[in-house]
Amino acid sequence: MGGVVLIIVLTIAGGVIAYVGDRIGMKVGRKRLSIFGLRPKYTSMVITIITGVIIAGCTLLVLSLASENVRIALFEIRELQDSLATANNDLEAKRAEVDVLSARVREVADEYDALESKFEAANRELDRVSHERSRALQELAKVESKLRDSESRLKETETRYKQAGADLARASGELERARDEIASLESEKMLLEQNVSSLSAAQASLEKSLEQMKLDMTAQAATSALIMAEAEKSSWYGEVVFRAKEVILGEVVDCSRPRTEVNNQVTEILLKVNAIASKRGARSSRDDDPFVLLFDEGNYLAAIKDLHEAEGKMIFRVLSYKNSWYGDPLVVEVEVFPDAKIYSAGDVIVSRTINGAAGGAEVQKELLALMEDVNAACIGKGMTSDEEGRIGTIMTISDFTSAIVEIVKSNANVKVEAVARRDIWRSHKSPPVELVMQGI
Repeated sequence: MGGVVLIIVLTIAGGVIAYVGDRIGMKVGRKRLSIFGLRPKYTSMVITIITGVIIAGCTLLVLSLASENVRIALFEIRELQDSLATANNDLEAKRAEVDVLSARVREVADEYDALESKFEAANRELDRVSHERSRALQELAKVESKLRDSESRLKETETRYKQAGADLARASGELERARDEIASLESEKMLLEQNVSSLSAAQASLEKSLEQMKLDMTAQAATSALIMAEAEKSSWYGEVVFRAKEVILGEVVDCSRPRTEVNNQVTEILLKVNAIASKRGARSSRDDDPFVLLFDEGNYLAAIKDLHEAEGKMIFRVLSYKNSWYGDPLVVEVEVFPDAKIYSAGDVIVSRTINGAAGGAEVQKELLALMEDVNAACIGKGMTSDEEGRIGTIMTISDFTSAIVEIVKSNANVKVEAVARRDIWRSHKSPPVELVMQGI
């Protein structure tokens, strides 16, 4: 219902109700009626009041029936106020959330800008990597081609090597057989010449000197027996079992351990040296004493002091102080060296010129002498050693054989250098060494 129509209806209804009330009031006044025991004057006033109440009630009733908003305003105003307050609180919360989300949006926008910059940089890096990959693939193809060529040449070289090895073995066998035959023939020739000479020269005087020869043989036998006895005595009681300054044993001591453990390591090394000396024939001055070593106290204490003051690995070596004879105590001195690099990769340790035309046996002898030089050089720089005074395996049998074959095939003078393949330290058990041959 429209607002204007509602006002008109209410006005008309109010007028009608007022008119009816007024007419009732007038009739009550004229007839001087009374209700509830009241005087007519007050009865008229009560009727007027009731008429006003009816007018107000009808007005509210009509408004309530005509408009939902009026009903809500009359009967649900408290709930409406509470809802409005809740809505206002929600609105403030939403505004706070909008502020937080706005800040987050700005942060996301900044992150997006940063990611976009990184994306562009990554694209540039991808382009660069793709270009390098293409170039690397090209280089790989070249390397693979060279590798195939190298493998082909390697197979050819291995074939020639095997053939050369077979030829060398066959030639060596023939050479040895020829040498044996020559030696046999020369022995037979000398024997025949001696026989002929002896028969020719001694035929006349053989019978006359027979008795003298028997006497000489008897005297010679006695002399030989005496010499043999002296030789046997010398071999047992006059043999030099350790030479002066000979390295008996050298091992690594870890000085980073507690002092008691360092002392235990030294004791273990000395017990090994004592066992080596006893095995070779050194003996204590007392029969009941199994310890056959004698020390210079100052030398030993100085070495132990150096070990206690060190922090890393140290090389502890035991040497024969002088020539030691069979049956005597072994007088030793000790040396300590810090573990350090003694050769850098590529350094020439020793070198030797070997004549390949001298034959396989002579080349082998010279290479063995070169290995002894390497051993002596490393020992001289303080490297560890075993009970035989060796520094370990210097090269494999196959490398050694290959070197012999190459030198013999050259049939000329070859300078052979023992070169450090990697850095060599005193604590290494076996030095990484390779042979480099100049002139092949």
